[in-house]
Amino acid sequence: MQLEFDIQKTIAAVAFLTEQQGGQLDMFLGLKMLYLADKESLIRWGKTITGDSFVSMPKGPVLSEVYNLFKGIAPREHQREWDTVFSERVNHSIHPLVSVDVGLLSEREMERLEEARKQINNFAPWEVARWLHDTCPEWQDPQGSSVPIDPDVILRNAGRTQEEIEVIEESNRTYNQTRSLLGIR
Repeated sequence: MQLEFDIQKTIAAVAFLTEQQGGQLDMFLGLKMLYLADKESLIRWGKTITGDSFVSMPKGPVLSEVYNLFKGIAPREHQREWDTVFSERVNHSIHPLVSVDVGLLSEREMERLEEARKQINNFAPWEVARWLHDTCPEWQDPQGSSVPIDPDVILRNAGRTQEEIEVIEESNRTYNQTRSLLGIR
């Protein structure tokens, strides 16, 4: 399944989480919150919030492009946009440099983000990776690197049938084509 990364929605989602966390967001915890929110969105609605790719990393699953944004190594156009909104990492945390309109997010997307934030905050930071290893059957040990996670695997693990997955794939293709035709990136 081909998802299409949306930098504006990603920035809005990170800004929302940052606001909910009191104005500062820990990179590790933020990555896990975003992963859980996107995973649950995919399962419930067949579409993620960020459009990012899922990957297994040694400390659990994450969103690939968001990880690169936090690290400062994303593609230039996305990194530039990110860097105008968020600070550089200090003690593994970021904060917004400007006010961000989270209006790009639907109410249900904000609910998923808040639900994921609360789930992650239920654990001490050092327990999060182990919990994700245990509760995310799609995660596989990447042996010190990273391994892509196929969204179809997430959907199958959630009980979706092959027919349902095909409908979700077609819906995402149509959505991405429409965005492309309208010049939305």
